[in-house]
Amino acid sequence: MKLKSTLIVAIFLSSLLSGCFGEEEEKRFTWPENEEIFCTVPEENNLSCDYYLGGFNTPINSLKHPTQQEVWIADLTGEIYSWDGETKLLRGNLSSLISNCHNEQGLLGFSFIHSALDNEKILVSYTENVSCTGEEGVASLVLSELEITDGIINLDSIKILRTIEQPYRNHNGGSILSLGNNNQFLWSIGDGGGSGDPDGNGQNMSSDLGTIQLFQYNNSSIEPVLNSSGNESDYILHYGLRNPWKFDVDNLGRIWIADVGQYCYEEINMVNLFDRTNFGWSLREGMHDFEIDAACNHPITDPPEGITDPILQYPHENGNCSITGGYWMDWGPNSMRDSFLFGDFCSGNIWLAKEVDNNWIIEDLTNVGTMIVGFGKGIEDELLIFSWAGTIYQLSDKN
Repeated sequence: MKLKSTLIVAIFLSSLLSGCFGEEEEKRFTWPENEEIFCTVPEENNLSCDYYLGGFNTPINSLKHPTQQEVWIADLTGEIYSWDGETKLLRGNLSSLISNCHNEQGLLGFSFIHSALDNEKILVSYTENVSCTGEEGVASLVLSELEITDGIINLDSIKILRTIEQPYRNHNGGSILSLGNNNQFLWSIGDGGGSGDPDGNGQNMSSDLGTIQLFQYNNSSIEPVLNSSGNESDYILHYGLRNPWKFDVDNLGRIWIADVGQYCYEEINMVNLFDRTNFGWSLREGMHDFEIDAACNHPITDPPEGITDPILQYPHENGNCSITGGYWMDWGPNSMRDSFLFGDFCSGNIWLAKEVDNNWIIEDLTNVGTMIVGFGKGIEDELLIFSWAGTIYQLSDKN
């Protein structure tokens, strides 16, 4: 029964995260119950996967609190909790602000704002609350600021800082990453959804869709850091992306982007953070020319001029369907150090991207059995795995 339920969910989620979200595609699948598939690892991997924390719907993000010995954990449904190793507390419920019409919608990311003042604030990224009836449910991606009063997120303090209109309901991206104490942030935005980038947003520099954006926060407002053209495109640091669900920046100043593919390939992009780059979607999928109706056997080719291919890719084979990043591991278990850790949502496979003799390779780490929504850090830098069904696990080296 476990294998059967895993297969059903994997098929369903292959459609969910590989991007086939036209109405015709949705009718092909029956949404199953979110049955928990417990985290297990093969004995020969010399790793342990243990229960860390439960009681979530779909945990997607964790951050250490800047002053307290606790982590804050965001759920796709809009709740943000804290955990200090003993007590789990609800710090805010944003469900009234967000849309969950589609399984890729909801609260998508958050980050603490660094401030010398006593009033704590956070940034949140979410799909705005809209009606889910009929043909509706298309929601803009919103970046907002909220104050934290006596440890509780104050919904009445909300200030919308930026809104990105979406033509479809999927491919929202939505992760936020702080670049340190200077209040500069990165924000990932998907291509707007639909199958095969129907509106051509990936290669449209006048569109915010399919990008990694860079902005400076200051006194309840944001502005682009680049300021090269004097218009909205100055927010765009990288483009040509399909659905950059998770990304990280390493200690060498490189950005690692796990970009979810269409039908055939999942990809890992890596460049110097501030080198503005076109990653090729939807002219390219992985290291291949993209054609929406093509089979997945077309050869690797050189990218067109001005486009940078991923450093690594893997195909939709052996149950793999959707990449989930990911951290550059200069922390956590020793066996994973000096590599980029990533996994696949459907298969539960986890790999390491490593540099060997000046070449990047994919090294098998383990398979955890459960469906991986993302990874996180615990209070003591534990490596956390967020499962689709709501449980958080800890992956560690065996003693």
